[in-house]
Amino acid sequence: MANIAADVVRYFLVNRRDVVYLKFILEAYEGMATMTTVQREGVIIRLTIPAGFAADIQELLAAISADIPLQETVFDEESELRA
Repeated sequence: MANIAADVVRYFLVNRRDVVYLKFILEAYEGMATMTTVQREGVIIRLTIPAGFAADIQELLAAISADIPLQETVFDEESELRA
């Protein structure tokens, strides 16, 4: 059996006004990450990153954070679904 690396999932708190801009930038790097809004109040987004692109996305996020505030956060989707 092949050892397949799992996707990396990261959560960020972003300003509402920056969501569309961030999604636009990430979509330009097709296949490197998908972005989903998981909490509208406070705007928490989930980035799902194929393991092979984790370092590339980290560099991209560092560059983007010069333009928009990105705050990595912990988010428990399971407890949100039960609420």
